[in-house]
Amino acid sequence: MRYPQDTTPYPADSRSQPIDSTVLDGSYVYVQDISGIIRIVPDGQHMHPRVLGGGLPAKYAGDMTIRGGRVVDITNLSGTFQFDDEDGLREIALELREQGLIVAVGAVRIFPADGSRPIILE
Repeated sequence: MRYPQDTTPYPADSRSQPIDSTVLDGSYVYVQDISGIIRIVPDGQHMHPRVLGGGLPAKYAGDMTIRGGRVVDITNLSGTFQFDDEDGLREIALELREQGLIVAVGAVRIFPADGSRPIILE
């Protein structure tokens, strides 16, 4: 669990919603709340602290792209939360599958904290 580095208690974005298999194609930021629910909003500048709002902590966060009804890219990229553990990202991919989403082969990529090249996990 991590608190956002920007501690401003932004209100939750009105578009924030739990992800499910009916989500439309697009680019999103996601935050997994402490109860395990993955919430998304359309990608944009400095959106991670607004997914949950209120300066609330997260279990994991990053971004994802859905195309053709499939998750084609999911990462740990979040300047606000900066998660970098591989197991956490794999758990996000597993939870997405449990929600009925298809996660494409090669879609799960982690960006190491040292700035080195991303690693494909799945």
